[in-house]
Amino acid sequence: MTVSDWLQQTYIEGNDERTMVEVKECDAFFVMSQEEEAWFDGYYEYLRSAMIKRRHVRCGSDEAEKFFISSSGNPVDNLKKLHDLYCLPSITSNMARSFVHTAMQNCDLTDEEKILRPSEELEPKWMNANAAFSLLKTSHPVTVHRAPPEKAARTHISRKYESHCLSLWCATQRKLRGRLVLDKFGLCQPTENKVHSWIEKQGWMENVPDAAEVMKAWKPPRSIKAPTDSKSIRRMSRRQCWKGLQLMDREGKAPRVVTSRPFACGEVICDFHGQLISRNEGLEIQQNNEAQAGHLFFFTSKNGQVMCLDAHEERCECHPNKTTFGRQIKHSAKRTNLSPRLHFVEDEPVILFMATRDIQTGEEIRYDYGDNRRSYAGDGLDLSPS
Repeated sequence: MTVSDWLQQTYIEGNDERTMVEVKECDAFFVMSQEEEAWFDGYYEYLRSAMIKRRHVRCGSDEAEKFFISSSGNPVDNLKKLHDLYCLPSITSNMARSFVHTAMQNCDLTDEEKILRPSEELEPKWMNANAAFSLLKTSHPVTVHRAPPEKAARTHISRKYESHCLSLWCATQRKLRGRLVLDKFGLCQPTENKVHSWIEKQGWMENVPDAAEVMKAWKPPRSIKAPTDSKSIRRMSRRQCWKGLQLMDREGKAPRVVTSRPFACGEVICDFHGQLISRNEGLEIQQNNEAQAGHLFFFTSKNGQVMCLDAHEERCECHPNKTTFGRQIKHSAKRTNLSPRLHFVEDEPVILFMATRDIQTGEEIRYDYGDNRRSYAGDGLDLSPS
């Protein structure tokens, strides 16, 4: 809370026992007795002004506006320090809202209020749609697998806004489940059928996210430095089952790797799959077999040791029936649309290729080998382990 918030307070409701103050700037309500209100006023008028004089460091305008300050005159960002200093219980805003609601329900009613029908029961003047939903989330938190709150629980908070609270609660859970689906498939775009099948396996009967809507919301991070810990990425790296790529033959030249679907910036395209060997072994292969030397990728491991992924053989021992894509990607310093990134799967190094821009269907994928000598792929690249 800031000084301006406190000075712009609005008295919404009050009697001889308590005063309710709304601070609009931080969307909060304070319910206090007259004695407590006098404490706040006394603090602001006398204590705070005296403590400001002890301030030795000049504060910015934002810091100077903080309502609560320490005895040395510095702003207090964490009220828990004050709670601990004076052995007070730590109260959250949601707990305070709940206490306010309970207190208002326990207020003595007039004879006129007692004869009103339940549907016409008076609600506190501070109650609105947002406050009602906030109280509902306190008593019935929105989780992925929780059932929606019963009507009795909603009307206990607010009869006027119970339907609105249910709609917000269900919409929030639907979004939460949608995010869970997106997290499940990580950085590699799934198909709509896969999304639909996974959603069905969850057994959700209501507030079920639509697979088509989830697909529209899917997008990889716009930065290729984002964390890459998706299970699907690890699975495709082990199985070499990368989707959306194909080899296109060229007369008299080596085949090129082109896309069969669009890829978004930041999406994982494939990996550089090969046998892990030392740098010296890689250099020996390069010297003895220049025709196949371009299928080597040099990098520095976690411990600073220079290693090499050897893919000079068209068929690897672990995937004898597959031709991996990473070894076929061509070099380009000016038309690059991929960037390699060093990743680790169970401490095993994996070189992932990530799109540096949006890639259209039928476009050839290329990356900068990082060295003038194209046979030294990876040399000169600053690959940081993820």
